[in-house]
Amino acid sequence: MRGLDAEQIAFYKDQGYLLVEDVLPIENLELLISELNETVDRNARNAQAKGVLSELFEDEPFERRLARIVEAVTDQSDTSFSNALFEGLQGKLKTEGMFAVMTHPAILDIVESLIGPEILAHPQFNIRAKLPNQDTSVVPWHQDLGYLEADASETFMINFWIPLVDATVENGCMEVIAGSHKAPLINHVTGLGPGRNFKGIVNEALPDGEQVECPVPLGSVLLIQHKTIHRSVPNYSDHIRWSLDLRYSDPRMPTGRDTVPGFIARSKTHPASVANNLEDWLTLFE
Repeated sequence: MRGLDAEQIAFYKDQGYLLVEDVLPIENLELLISELNETVDRNARNAQAKGVLSELFEDEPFERRLARIVEAVTDQSDTSFSNALFEGLQGKLKTEGMFAVMTHPAILDIVESLIGPEILAHPQFNIRAKLPNQDTSVVPWHQDLGYLEADASETFMINFWIPLVDATVENGCMEVIAGSHKAPLINHVTGLGPGRNFKGIVNEALPDGEQVECPVPLGSVLLIQHKTIHRSVPNYSDHIRWSLDLRYSDPRMPTGRDTVPGFIARSKTHPASVANNLEDWLTLFE
């Protein structure tokens, strides 16, 4: 097990965030990216069949194709169509590629170095496509605990933010307030962000602390904690900032999502409980 070294663990526990470089070989992300590409293509062809998209933009790369498709729709005000374009491309995607990333040994080694070998892949996770100049994907200051039930307040969660393209300041990387995880849960209000579509923390309630921009190269990960105050800045680039956010915790601790199952990703005490493949994971929802 590689995991984090003592210096990295000390920084993460003191500052509430940590950039870990070169965690995931690019080839280990290719299955998930391929799945997303296939879904983008399927949605585009469905839109073309309905007569609302004239071009499929098949020559555009992963980081640009969906943005070009969205720009080209014949009726930009048709929100039902916009939702159809994003079907299977956001939220809690359960695929072979997602399972492979969530259970990657390098990620689980990092988690184990912080909480030990009993590891739950938390039920709250997301995939996000942050399009250029898109207000609804600009996330205001918040704590992830603000989106969970209060019983998870004392659960030590290791939250991973993983880009599928290089995440830069220009394309909307994460920004954190250093040391803010030491604050209690701060009141979150609705209707924040430029799209007025997120729950978050008003500026007047933010604690003191350095606001740190966190560019993350492809293959690297950003760790935060569930009380770390963070946000995503606008995407001013010409491409999509694709990313995942994943969480892990001790399965014996509350998740703040009691009605939704996570899965056991690693266990020394009960190895038979580990989900070994996508089918094991999906079985939990039957």
